[in-house]
Order: sequence, then structure tokens, then C-alpha cells
Amino acid sequence: SGRNRTGYTGKSSAGTKSAAGSSGRRTSASGRTANRRRSGGRRRRKRSPGRLIIPLILTVMALTILTALFALGWHGYRYVTDTGIDDVRGVDVSSYQLDVDWDVLKSEGIRFAFIKATEGSSHVDPNFEVNWKGARRAGMLVGAYHFLSFDTDGDTQAENFIDTVKKKRNMLPPAVDIELYGDYSSDPPSADTVRGILDTVLEELEDRYDMKPILYVNHHVYGMYLADEAYADYPIWISDPDESDTLSDGRIWTFCQYSFSGLSDGVGEGKKVDLDKFRGNLWQLRQHDFEALE
Repeated sequence: SGRNRTGYTGKSSAGTKSAAGSSGRRTSASGRTANRRRSGGRRRRKRSPGRLIIPLILTVMALTILTALFALGWHGYRYVTDTGIDDVRGVDVSSYQLDVDWDVLKSEGIRFAFIKATEGSSHVDPNFEVNWKGARRAGMLVGAYHFLSFDTDGDTQAENFIDTVKKKRNMLPPAVDIELYGDYSSDPPSADTVRGILDTVLEELEDRYDMKPILYVNHHVYGMYLADEAYADYPIWISDPDESDTLSDGRIWTFCQYSFSGLSDGVGEGKKVDLDKFRGNLWQLRQHDFEALE
């Protein structure tokens, strides 16, 4: 263990002579007692500092890891049936969730859904049709979203979405998902590039569906591209597990994605689902009355 044993000399006690030195007998019991008294008795073992330092280091490490996880936005799993959420609650899904039981989600209190339809100029989510029909059949308010690509022009992206998502009665406004992906995560495109593509998509979607599209972003992307008067009239769907009340420029959000790890009996095979909430009430959501939230 590396600790010294007190009082051990390495010599055998068999060779110890008595005080007389000639009888060959070992020191008597009374002699040993007297020697102990003179020397102050047997020494106490000192506690090694290592016994205290190691648990302290482990505790500090555990606290550091937990703090880092929360700083990175890790908030653990949230159940779809979480009664702590007072707002109108929804989900957003794609083919990642595989099979979704929309009736179960409805029974768990989910009232609306955003379903991935398209990405870029050619990709169509393989589960879009089945999710779209299933959610509407379950009686939810349903909208579709497009994942914006920075690599193709806005015209062809809008065309891809319009060809895929048919205009339906009571549908929610279309949403455009703006995220930094791939190499763009470390080398973001310029504001002019993003806005040039985005503005074309927004114009064509609004013209087709007669509704202002919803813009999905996190706080970082919002600050880079949308914190501008030019987008003040577009509803914001913010990705924010901290559920901040306002955006960086003081605007309020309309929808909030408050968890990336929702648990539901309606989403199987170990998959998690994104959980969302609407700032207003169900009537305002049905009427698309987003201005009343300002």
C-alpha cells in the first residue's frame, strides 16, 4: 500500500536479551510495561491523506461532468404525458421515428404535429405520407416542414415541397427548418447566401398556401440570419430546451421545441421524439391567430 508500518525494525525479537544480559531470558512482562510507559506507549497509526483526497477528486469530477452536460443542453428524457407543460403540446417527426401510433400520441395529450416532408431540391421523407395521413386521421392539427439546403437554389426547393405537400383544409402553415449541417457547422454560410435561398422559398410557399411560413431555428442560427426586421412577421419555432421566454432581440417565439428526447408509448423501437409547445391556446392554434400572442 506504500504506507510505513510504525515500530517495525525488521529484526527478530528472539534475539532480544534481558536487562541482566546473562540469564538468556526474555524481558519480563513488567519490564515491557515499564518500557512502554517511558516511550509513551505504542504509536498511533496516522491516516494517509490519500484516504480523503481520492473521494474528494471523484466528487469534483462527477460535479464537473454533470455541469458540462447541462451546459451543453442535456436535460434528460421528458415524457409526452408530462403534466408540467401547461401549453398546447405537439411533436415533430420524420422517418427517424419509424412507425408512429398517432392515436396513442393523441391519447397522451398531443394536439399538433409537424411532419418532415422534404429536404433540399429532391429528397422526400419516405414516411411523410403515412405520418401525414395518420396524424390527420387521429384528429391532430398537422403541418409539414422542409429542411433547407444551402447547396441548391430556392426555386427548386420550394417546388419539391409544393409537389409533395398538397394544400389541405385546417393544415398548419408550412415550416422551414434552418440548421447548420455537415461542414457548415464549423464554416457557416454567409447571411446573404442563406437569405437569398430562404427568401425565395418563403415567397413561393406563402403564395401557394396563403399563409406565412413558420421558421424553425435555434438561438445561434436565429442570431446569425433572422434577427432582422425583414423576418419580424414570420412566426418563430425555436429549438430551446431551456424554454427561454424571448429571443435575442426581444421577440417572443410562437412554438418551442422543448425536448429532443421525448418518451411515448406511441413511438416504439427505442426511438425518442421531439416535443413542442404552442405559446397560445388551442383556439388560437386552430385559427392561426399568432398575432394575438405578441
